[in-house]
Amino acid sequence: MSYVTLEDIARQVHKSVATVSQVLNGKDGNGIRVGKETREKILKVSRELNYRPNYNARQLVTKGTKVIGLLIPDIMQMFFNEVTYHLSRRLSTAGYDLLLAHSYEDPVPEKREIETILSRRVDGIVVAPACGKENIPLFKEISDSGVPLVLMDRYFSGESFYSVTTDDVQGSYELFKHIVSRGAGRIAFISGNPDTSVTMERLEGYRLALEEAGIPYRGDLVIKSGYFQKDGYERAKTLIQSGKIQECDAVSGVNDSVALGILEALWEAGLKVPEDILVSGYGDERFSGYLGCPLTTVRQPASEVADRTYSLLMDVIKGRDVLTKDIKVSCSLRIRESTDGS
Repeated sequence: MSYVTLEDIARQVHKSVATVSQVLNGKDGNGIRVGKETREKILKVSRELNYRPNYNARQLVTKGTKVIGLLIPDIMQMFFNEVTYHLSRRLSTAGYDLLLAHSYEDPVPEKREIETILSRRVDGIVVAPACGKENIPLFKEISDSGVPLVLMDRYFSGESFYSVTTDDVQGSYELFKHIVSRGAGRIAFISGNPDTSVTMERLEGYRLALEEAGIPYRGDLVIKSGYFQKDGYERAKTLIQSGKIQECDAVSGVNDSVALGILEALWEAGLKVPEDILVSGYGDERFSGYLGCPLTTVRQPASEVADRTYSLLMDVIKGRDVLTKDIKVSCSLRIRESTDGS
């Protein structure tokens, strides 16, 4: 594939490369004076030739690409969908472009996508790590090389990376404390992947609430899953088909999408929520308060996570003093009909 250059455009419009560069970089009001007719002709030819700027060449002049790489597990996860929107708005306002990539919860494409992002000579990288710890050495290498790196939503315990996460231990504890207060002693938790800090923290909150209430922890009621509606549906169906659902007073999903799948399976089986069984989620997604049975959940403020991530990344990029490397954003309980039928 051949790329159109400034020289190609200059030849067609019979003007100097400097003049073409001034126009296409939006600087034709400064320095070289360019007439309206010439400017319009340059823009027209650039569109016809499908001209794209050479970002690497621009970097040599500006000493920065004004591009930030963002690597997330999957934008179809509602939390990442929302946080990406808010982060991209903040970056755009500051004059940065966002280079988005996905790991799909797999460390192999995660490593490949990080290397692709680095090849663009980005000014900084934000990563919500995939399941597992395989790429910790790569993250350390990036940090040691001086490329600003901030972990978002997930972190690695015991490692010294800049990170912005929600306080999921506290959020989960408050949620399960509420569920216990509604008389539930046998609570199934469809918990996501145990190799992510998200699941580890929400499981810790679950344990703390049970321990405080004197309820024994049952490993058979903690069920590994993915993070989508279909995962909640499939795991809840298994509970129903095995007969174990009769042992449960409540079922909770690691996020609201999983909880939506749980509700679907329970309703399909003829079970009423909250009369027969309590259901809860985590995240307070846009749909959660508008279901036929509004969902009790924990509000995970995506916009604040995005704002704090942006601010921390800019501090690192600009070499400012960072007082807290590990930022925790508070969550809040949202009690609705799915656990509170009163």
